[in-house]
Amino acid sequence: MAPSVPKKKRKVNLPENEEVAASIFEKHRSMAAQQPAGLPDHQARALSAAYTGVCSAKEPIRTPGDLARLKGVGGWVVDVMKDSFPGSSLDSSPPRSNTPGETGKKRKRNKPYVPQLNSAAYAIVITLYREMIRGTEIMKKQELIDAAEASGLSRKAIGPNNYKSKQGNSGSDFYTGWSCMKNLTEKDLVVKKSNPAKYYLTEKGKETARICLTKSGLDDPAGPFTATGHPESVMLSDSDSDEQEGSSPLIGSENFSERSGLPNSKADNCRATNSPLSSQGMFGQQSFSAMGSAENSLLAMPPRQYDKSFLDTYEVVLILDDRDTFGARARRKVVDNIHTQFGVPVKIKHLPVGDALWIARHKQLGTEYVLDFIVERKNVDDLLGSIKDNRYKDQKLRLKKCGLRKLIYLVEGDPNTVDGSESVKTACFTTEVLEGFDVQRTNGYADTEKKYGHLTRSIIDYYRTNFSAGADTSRLCLTYDEFVKRSSDLEKVTVSDIFALQLMQVPQVTEEVALAVTSLYPTILSLARAYKMLDGDRRAQEEMLKNKSNMVNAGASKNIFKLIWVE
Repeated sequence: MAPSVPKKKRKVNLPENEEVAASIFEKHRSMAAQQPAGLPDHQARALSAAYTGVCSAKEPIRTPGDLARLKGVGGWVVDVMKDSFPGSSLDSSPPRSNTPGETGKKRKRNKPYVPQLNSAAYAIVITLYREMIRGTEIMKKQELIDAAEASGLSRKAIGPNNYKSKQGNSGSDFYTGWSCMKNLTEKDLVVKKSNPAKYYLTEKGKETARICLTKSGLDDPAGPFTATGHPESVMLSDSDSDEQEGSSPLIGSENFSERSGLPNSKADNCRATNSPLSSQGMFGQQSFSAMGSAENSLLAMPPRQYDKSFLDTYEVVLILDDRDTFGARARRKVVDNIHTQFGVPVKIKHLPVGDALWIARHKQLGTEYVLDFIVERKNVDDLLGSIKDNRYKDQKLRLKKCGLRKLIYLVEGDPNTVDGSESVKTACFTTEVLEGFDVQRTNGYADTEKKYGHLTRSIIDYYRTNFSAGADTSRLCLTYDEFVKRSSDLEKVTVSDIFALQLMQVPQVTEEVALAVTSLYPTILSLARAYKMLDGDRRAQEEMLKNKSNMVNAGASKNIFKLIWVE
């Protein structure tokens, strides 16, 4: 805990230093009085250390250089106190750092620190800024972690690992993003106060957040999942990844992970290749798959009438599958928890595909339109089991074909607690980076409830922000009945479906590649005939699929040819 503001002066060892000591004492008190929440911990410590050092000094402190030589006094304190040494120049002081508590380093005059795009620090700064705009200037630690992860602006999970007994060997394992908070406080962007800890932005932090929003293309600072520059903000992804341009974390950034990505009205063609467990993702990071033409860059919208806003016309409802379980918790209790904590309506229905989705219900007509988001929820044990029996690929293929753009793969629990942890981690990475899902992670049932609540709020914000601009140019949302009929048809297994599953056993062939191939050649026979038309030109045959579809790379094209054309 940082030392409190000194209430009385200490005895000064040398009379010559009494004036400097008094200046530091008064500076500490005046700076603390100017900030309602008090001084940041690191600044309070730095001033206390300087005051103690001056009082105990055995040599006169006449210049900034003399002050800088005291133990524990860094460049920040020297800069703050420079006016206490009239006639002296900072040039007489030895090299020092710009931050409190650091000494002996050469002072750098670099550009102001701005967090890297889709880093944990980036997500935290923007989240604090958005909450400030909404009226919440100070956030508790867990509130900040939950909101930052739900924003989908980070490729990494924000929260610390709660499974201390079985941590992974890699520093990049889940739940490592919170460590950036130390850097944010040292850079004077975020202030940490009291116990339990609470956080808020400094003026410098607010300016940095505005820079992040401007550079990333997030026009609406209050809207959590409006992605314009990157699809990695929402933990929902259109098939994107979290780290790259066009990738998408949840709803908070350009990609609605590391840990989500909704395109906004300014979005062009968002295509991503990487992602956090959305790639943002738990969480981690996501990638955007090719969305097609510019007119399709917005997500599907429900019909718009006259000049009414989205919230005047529709109510967003979270729909949970009636087969989905939450451990010992009754479904009714889960519904009540989400509704009470987040103020969003929740309904239980039998979903033909997925474990959760969102509908926009017309307030007057009652018509229900399915919004462009769907969640497949897996705890780590179920995920491992589905990988072993190949249900995993079939389920993702059905999600790809359901017609909704933002595919969220929610992984519940710590992969390090199961025997096949590497298989689970690889599956999460592949699902997000190569297959365009937005992979999200949660600790357990209670965390999943919060995730659903944050996602719902973000989806509401996205449609509220983009409804007016996108309703006339975007695809039209399916009604719920249309969605059920379309999804039910997916239960019918066709020859093309079987062919796609066979192709997915080929190295480098993902769900997207398999669907691209079967859209051109629905059966093995049709593909074999196409190869035969090339009259034995081996190179042309190996490159045929690559040349026919941008979704098929050279390796996959060659491997599929080897599967079909056995010599």
